[in-house]
Amino acid sequence: MDATQSRTPGVRELATYLAARVLPALASMCLTFLCIHTLSAADYGTYSLTLLPAGVATGLIGGLSAQAMLRYAHEMAPGQLRRGLVALPLAASALACPLVLGYLAWSVGLYQGAFVVVASIPLITLMDTRRSLFVARARAASVFALDALRAVIALALAWTFFATWGARPTVPLLAQAISVAACLCLVRPNVAMPDQVRTRKVDRRYVSYGLWFAGWLAVMGALAVAERSIVESVSGIAASGRYAAQADVVNAIFSATGGALASSMMPRYLAMSHVEDASILRHLLHIGLAGTALTAVLCLVLGAALYGLAAGALSTALTGDPSTGLILVLAGLVWTAAGFVQKPLELRGQTRLTFAAVSVSLLLFLAIGPLFGRWLGSPGVGMAKVLAGLVFVALVAVASRRRTPVNP
Repeated sequence: MDATQSRTPGVRELATYLAARVLPALASMCLTFLCIHTLSAADYGTYSLTLLPAGVATGLIGGLSAQAMLRYAHEMAPGQLRRGLVALPLAASALACPLVLGYLAWSVGLYQGAFVVVASIPLITLMDTRRSLFVARARAASVFALDALRAVIALALAWTFFATWGARPTVPLLAQAISVAACLCLVRPNVAMPDQVRTRKVDRRYVSYGLWFAGWLAVMGALAVAERSIVESVSGIAASGRYAAQADVVNAIFSATGGALASSMMPRYLAMSHVEDASILRHLLHIGLAGTALTAVLCLVLGAALYGLAAGALSTALTGDPSTGLILVLAGLVWTAAGFVQKPLELRGQTRLTFAAVSVSLLLFLAIGPLFGRWLGSPGVGMAKVLAGLVFVALVAVASRRRTPVNP
């Protein structure tokens, strides 16, 4: 790898990953718009509060299996790859499904959508782990196929199901579950190993790396559940639905662009998995921060365009509360930037530190979120999320400066 390659992602590579993230994200956003247009605010709130706990579970399992696969796929010993791709995510899903079902029974009640969401958990975790294998092996086309097919199939099925069964929160949940199952059948992994000697096993160290990362992802999911639940408690389910509609669109945009940047830079990060180069890490961080700032500008431009178009219910849902929307864009900027700031800790295998930092941030949010919500309403809850994100960035930035050996 020459100096140029090691420092800057190639334009073609970045464009491929942007297509692999942005085009599926557009289809996913169309699904969100369809749900906002079709469902009432209260039904959208129910849909969001049903989907998010499953997101916490899949985030937890994704951190355990998918993130460990992403970090160590190029080191996996023959015969261990299938265990990491299938056995580990399914075993973790078997533990998570009863917990999610119990939470849904307590929070929103047991209805058809709750059972659909729980059944989709093992499917999503299998797909997330498979995607990590594709990213680690720089198979952008496979990532595109996996995510694009999922988004397009989900959108088509949701439109069909809404037309057939009417406006019910179960409809988009069922459409998304079926789309994941279809993608697992259509986009298959190639587990053939290169000729080099590989020794990594799905062992205690492998699981430990993923477990701490899983905790980080789970806390992030819990933060999303908490913010919408706080809005519901202080302003009602309809306000929670409006907040969720804005947050879902903003998060989708940041996830698409931030994910594309991170994926395109992953080979450079993995090249430093044993020996760090401070100048390269700093250069990659600057690229990530610049891309995140441009994403925030994109969100503002899209919001202004929707406001100017006054496109009926959709425009009202996304721009009717501009103060909340602006704060959610700021929150997206802070939390997406944090993902690039924490990279040195991930390379060193110090995912326990990222988990500790985000746990502190969640506790801060739980302490100030209700107070800010009662004081300022929905914008106050968003501001509490921004402050919690700034604390997280500060904690991981300080921890990243500590020079410790990279965890092999």
